[in-house]
Formats: sequence, structure tokens, C-alpha cells
Amino acid sequence: MALLPSGLVVPDLPYLVALGLGVLLTTLLLLAFEPPVTRQHVVALLPWMAVGGIAHGFYQVPSPPGLYPEWIGPLFGAPAVYVTAYVVVAAVWLLLIVVGTATGSLDRVGTYLGAIGLGILIVFLGAIVWQGLGPGLSFTPMWPTLAFVVSLVVTAVTYSLVSLRYTGAVARTGIAGVAVVFAHAFDGVITMIGYDVLGADERTPIPETIMEFAGSLPTAEYLGSGWLFLVVKLLVATLVVVTFAEYVRERPSRGSLLLVVLTAVGLGPAANNFVLFTLG
Repeated sequence: MALLPSGLVVPDLPYLVALGLGVLLTTLLLLAFEPPVTRQHVVALLPWMAVGGIAHGFYQVPSPPGLYPEWIGPLFGAPAVYVTAYVVVAAVWLLLIVVGTATGSLDRVGTYLGAIGLGILIVFLGAIVWQGLGPGLSFTPMWPTLAFVVSLVVTAVTYSLVSLRYTGAVARTGIAGVAVVFAHAFDGVITMIGYDVLGADERTPIPETIMEFAGSLPTAEYLGSGWLFLVVKLLVATLVVVTFAEYVRERPSRGSLLLVVLTAVGLGPAANNFVLFTLG
């Protein structure tokens, strides 16, 4: 069984060089500045994760390079989009650090980072509506929007149940833990709806295997095939919150960065599916 998702495309050498230099420069500067990373930064980066997923969705509809001009499209294919998103976020973060240092407002960098990301996300959501109402693409927001709402409910219920048993862990991860659970709940719910209701194909081998197995169970006639993937996502997300809670307390910056990565793994694909199902 293949382990990598289908549809991965390595961009041409000029794009690889540009992305590589961007990653190298921004990473070295971030290491030099050593900005503090807290649990609040996990939440501040949520809009940026969603923007990355939406940006890749725009690349996929109706077919690559999608809504982008030919010359810039390769930056938003997979896996290049992850590197592109990292470089952009890192650059904005560095700029905010410089401005914060000059103005004595370093303690508000995380807030500004989240606010800018939210503003860009709103623009991207507006672009989804604009494209959907224009010619050439359909606009079917009902199921993706329902998936988002259901994810909020699932997150609230799941996190409440976890907090009853692992109160200390939940307290140590705080709102960052909620972000992790929500990201994977959203990915699980929208994948489930896409697979069972909209008839979408799954590009990633592991989720596809899980849902195919669920489809072979007697429950498939009543519950469909996607429910098991949602359960697995929730179990993994809550396990991460509980397992790494102490690490987050002892090593706040590294622990928070770990939660950022784990959140992005869920929210990026969820936002990508949101675009595909809305404009598909």
C-alpha cells in the first residue's frame, strides 16, 4: 500500500530553489530572533493554516493550476503549498517582530499575527463565494458549512469528556488543546461527509484504508464508512493533548510548536476539502 497521497507534484527547479532559499532565510532569522512561542500562538496560526488549505484548494479547481496564473500555480500544488505557507507566515512573523521591537510591543506579536491571518482568511472566504457565484464553477456551501458547525459541537463534547478524566492535561494545554481537537474533528467530519454523502474520493491511503474497512462492517448500511475515520481522528487528537501536556508545561516553546504542527495536519486538509466540496 502506498503511504503518500496521490496528486503530489514536485515543482520545477526554479521554484524549488526559490522555496528552498525562502525556507533557509526565514528559518535562520527566526532562530536568530528566538521569538517566544506560547499556546496562544497555536490559536493565532489557525487562520494561516486554513488559508494554506484554501490556497491549495484553489489550485485544484477545476484542475491544476486552477484559479492561478500558470507561472505561479506550482507554488500552490502539493507538497509545495506547505513550504509556500511556511515562508509567508515566517516572513510576516519576522516583520511583526521587527515592528514590535521598534515600538515596544513584542508581547502583542502573537495577537497581531492572528489578526492578520484572520483578515487574510476572510478575504479568501470571500474569494470562495465570488468564484462560486461566477461562471464555470458550482457553489454548494451547505454540506461544508454543516461540517464546520458539526465539528464545533463534536469538539465541545469531546473536549468536555476528556477534561472530566484528564483535568490536569486539559488545563496545561489550554486553548491550544482545543485547537488540536477542533482541527482533527473538522477534518474527520468533512471527510466523512465528503465520502459518504458527496461521493468524493479519498486521496490519502491511510484514511482510505480506514474507511474501506468501515465500509466492510455490518454497520456500513446504517452509519456509512466515514464514521470510523472521525473516531480515529478524535482518539489521536485527544491522545496527543493528554500525552504532550506535561511537555508543553516543561518546554513551552517546543511544546507549542509541536501542537502547531499537529493542528496544521488536521486543519489544512479540512480547509482544502471545504474548498473542493464548496466549488466542486
